[in-house]
Amino acid sequence: MSRGTGGSTGVGDAIGRDPRWERTVLALGLLSALLFGLGLQVTEAAGEFAVDVDLKPFFIPYLLVGLARFGIPTLSVGLGAALGEGVLDVFEGYELDDPIGFIGYVVGFVVFGWYLDQRTADPTSSRSLVVAAVLGALAQAVFEGSAFLIFDPSAGPLAATLSVLGNTVTHGVLLGAIPLVLLHDPVRRRFGAYVP
Repeated sequence: MSRGTGGSTGVGDAIGRDPRWERTVLALGLLSALLFGLGLQVTEAAGEFAVDVDLKPFFIPYLLVGLARFGIPTLSVGLGAALGEGVLDVFEGYELDDPIGFIGYVVGFVVFGWYLDQRTADPTSSRSLVVAAVLGALAQAVFEGSAFLIFDPSAGPLAATLSVLGNTVTHGVLLGAIPLVLLHDPVRRRFGAYVP
């Protein structure tokens, strides 16, 4: 694993060398879907603070990405979170913008993992975690804000911009960086040995 060195994506290092790898990738995706979905049930009960600005527990997939190496495991976590949100969307009432949001989740969590792996010397430092959390949330919020602008004819550029900024704060800071910084080290110490 080469966190912070800009080297391997983990795929070539893992495939064929560790029989737990495929199970771990699957488990990370399923855990992400389950835990993120359960977390959404709690946080979305508060409703929206402003137009299209809500609370989503991004720290849950961020913690899972923090346990895994960058590459396929990170993608699995992003897909799992998107799946968890997608299942809830089906039960809550599917909207036309949901597929764009799905892509946004995957991109956002991959951006988070990419930053920690490729752009920082110490991916466990609080500064690195905060920057990665905000960048991941911003990436996801851009997709969500774009979908809001495209599919809601009454929304203008100002409303879409406020949606992006608001969701970056709620997803990236309030339920992203703050709990991530507090939980990252204890979770890594407890569960890090289970992830190859």
